[in-house]
Amino acid sequence: MFLKLFLVMVFLSYLALMSLILGHRFFPPARSTPLTRRDTAFDDTAELIVELENVGKSFDYPVLKDVSFKIRQGETLGVLGKSGSGKSVTLKLIAGLLKPDVGRILFHGKDITGMNERELLELRKRVSYVFQGGAIFDFLSVGENIAYPLRERGMKDEKKIKERVDYLLAAVEMTNMGDLQKPELSIGAKKLVAIARAIANDPEVILYDEPTTGIDPLVKKSVNRLIRKLNKQEHLTSIVVTHDLKCIEMVADRIILLKDGVIHFEGDQEAFHSSPDPYIQAFIAGKRFDEERRQNPEDRIQNSEDQRQETGDRRGQKRE
Repeated sequence: MFLKLFLVMVFLSYLALMSLILGHRFFPPARSTPLTRRDTAFDDTAELIVELENVGKSFDYPVLKDVSFKIRQGETLGVLGKSGSGKSVTLKLIAGLLKPDVGRILFHGKDITGMNERELLELRKRVSYVFQGGAIFDFLSVGENIAYPLRERGMKDEKKIKERVDYLLAAVEMTNMGDLQKPELSIGAKKLVAIARAIANDPEVILYDEPTTGIDPLVKKSVNRLIRKLNKQEHLTSIVVTHDLKCIEMVADRIILLKDGVIHFEGDQEAFHSSPDPYIQAFIAGKRFDEERRQNPEDRIQNSEDQRQETGDRRGQKRE
């Protein structure tokens, strides 16, 4: 009796094992789905980290005009716009590298526009900046570049510095490359070193200025994926300034589109891509938007008459 029961149990175990093997062979388990924006959506009730209130900045001409927006903890904000629209100036204002002519910039509710240099240095320990060209030091190795902000912060424990550097090299997929020098790095690798260095001090906010400019499409995708991964892994609040729509699609929770120094659009990815606004659609399509052609014919006639009148007035003044 016991022998029969034992044989039955062995047979059932054999059947279960074969089913498992055949199931994996012919019906492999589904791979985990790639992370979507919904998976990483930020908490819209989270603490406000950065706020811009009616900010304006001019050089030879107005660059930003009455710009206001807010960024919450854990959010990745994408800032789009053509060249000269004020994207990089916005980042420099948030980092305290420039001061606005008007308006306020708040960090955790504190206005940074009136801070002195010592206070701004403390701010920059909490807000890191990834410059467009990477701006890594050519007189330091990759590892020393990443370690630089740690030493500047006063860390002296070489073992801890090495552990942090090794961790960050692995995080940007550059393990065992700490001894490389700047001339040995591709443009993409320089960007990764700059990102690792920016994260070294464990900042709250990281500002990316055109992180994918000048690199090939395959490396772009890798950099975008790493930005996204590190933002979540390091619990960062991020602002990504770019004209690269693919970058924004991969990393941003919310989008701001700057046009002529003002916010032309603010919203999520779905609202941006479904917007009927002709300027947005032209931007998405990568086409030039000709406002003159889109004007009402009567407005074009009036504008032409105004221009002719101004030209006539100037000629009259010259004759006088």
